[in-house]
Amino acid sequence: MFDQYIQFKREREIGEILSDTFKFIRENIKPLFKVLLNTVAVPFIILIFAITYYTYSTSKQSFDFLSLINSSNGLSTGLADFYSSIFLGSLILLIASAIFYAFLVSSIHYAVKSYMKNEGVIVIEEVNIDVKENWLSYLGMSFLIGLMSFIGFILCFLPGIYIGVVLTFMYSIYAFTNLSVGDSFSYCFQLIKNNWWMSFFAMLITYIMVYILSFIFQLPAIIYMFIKGFSMSQEGSLSDPASMFDWSYVILTTISSIGQYLFYIIFIVACIFIYFNLNEKKNQTGTYEEIDSLGNQ
Repeated sequence: MFDQYIQFKREREIGEILSDTFKFIRENIKPLFKVLLNTVAVPFIILIFAITYYTYSTSKQSFDFLSLINSSNGLSTGLADFYSSIFLGSLILLIASAIFYAFLVSSIHYAVKSYMKNEGVIVIEEVNIDVKENWLSYLGMSFLIGLMSFIGFILCFLPGIYIGVVLTFMYSIYAFTNLSVGDSFSYCFQLIKNNWWMSFFAMLITYIMVYILSFIFQLPAIIYMFIKGFSMSQEGSLSDPASMFDWSYVILTTISSIGQYLFYIIFIVACIFIYFNLNEKKNQTGTYEEIDSLGNQ
């Protein structure tokens, strides 16, 4: 067994979950990068095009629509074009994001599974096979989790948060227990029983950290908009606000979105650690395996 091997199957406090998350990513950054290059590269490129199209179409249509309102000419036609463009851009981005996320979350989970199976080594070929066989299941789970959470938010805000936290563990249950999607859905509620608040706070803290890190990628777009807005006000050209949203803005916004998606890897790994923490509290699988290994020795 490798000296730097991280034991996933044990109980952890929130601080340990965060520190081990960054430790795992730092020590396995090269094999993780190779895995993502093999499994996520194509969906990632599609996502970039989708983000670019969405950013360009929505910003352009928004100011075209404002111009129509100010001129009061062709308002009904402009309204139809505005909503159709927003809907098309959002739909394309939603589909591209869902496919990308299905590949991303399945890749990370099966990389961890390979790491555990081979005691500290991520076998890229194993991960590629598992992702190819199961990414559609992850896509279905993503839509299911999104739908259930959306219904919860519609009924009342708090049920949406509760359901979202619970169902996040579907991915890990499916990967590490070999249960079906339906059984993984049911088992989520048993697994998190009496430990929802701990799971929620661990996810919340991780998400805040990810947001702060991803904000670095948003700074260029924010600074660019500030500088351009200031220069336009000095030149007296603010009467045409659509000129602010040029291709430089679209490119910088796309880069910021890419950074946010990549940093989400941290959140996925943290959720895997949270899952094993819950599993140990409930089933003690890691403890039993250690006892068996000592007996064999």
